[in-house]
Parts: sequence; C-alpha cells; structure tokens
Amino acid sequence: MNGAGSEIIFWILGAAFIAFGLYSGARQRKLAQSEHTVPGQIVRYEELADTGFERSSTGIKYYPVVRFDAGAGPIEQVSQVGNPSPQPPIGAKVDVHYRPDHTAAFEILGGTDALRKQTGPIVLGVVFLAVGFALLL
Repeated sequence: MNGAGSEIIFWILGAAFIAFGLYSGARQRKLAQSEHTVPGQIVRYEELADTGFERSSTGIKYYPVVRFDAGAGPIEQVSQVGNPSPQPPIGAKVDVHYRPDHTAAFEILGGTDALRKQTGPIVLGVVFLAVGFALLL
C-alpha cells in the first residue's frame, strides 16, 4: 500500500485510539461519581511472580491490598491489577470503585495508571493522524 489509500488506515487507527482514550476518561469520571465509589487506603503489597513479558519486568509484580468500607464495615481486598513497582505507596489514600455483589472485583481510580490509560491512546492517536496527513504530502 503506497500512495493514495494508505493514509486512510492511519486516520482510522488514529481516530480509534483517540476514541478509546476519551472513553477511558469518561468511564473514570462516571465511576468516580458512583455510589459504589468510596475512599480507601493501601495497607500493604503482595508480591507475585511476573511472567516477564513487559519490558520493565523485574520478575515480581506488586498487587496492592486496599482497605475500604463496602457498607458492612471495613474490608481488605487484593487488587487484580499489579505493577512492577509498589505504587502508590503504602498508606496512600485512594478512591475505590467496587461491585456490591462481588467486592473482590474492585478498581482503584485515579493515579498514574489511570492517567496512562487515558493519555497514552490519545497521544498515539494524534501520532497516527499526523502520519496519515504526512502521507498526503
């Protein structure tokens, strides 16, 4: 694919990445306003072996244990999402969105991970759009 037509692929990919980034941001804002979003605190980290597929893999992933109140008193749950380093630090206050029927399925809102999920696709989308427009020249 050279010349006319190949720029359309870049435009479509760019638009898709931007749409995903905007959706992720809107989803975070919607969850933050939910009645099932409560304050929580990182109490410790559980270390589990990492598969090593990520470039920055250290062989260990850190899964935060978060204490929050889901209506029946404080509970502690281990996050299903781990990081190569223990971030945010122990003792950090976080917003937690949980499912009332299954409190183990919770999500930590905000922080650098959420910001990366929103801005990464948007930046990538802009790059794809720029390449698509450059192919027109």
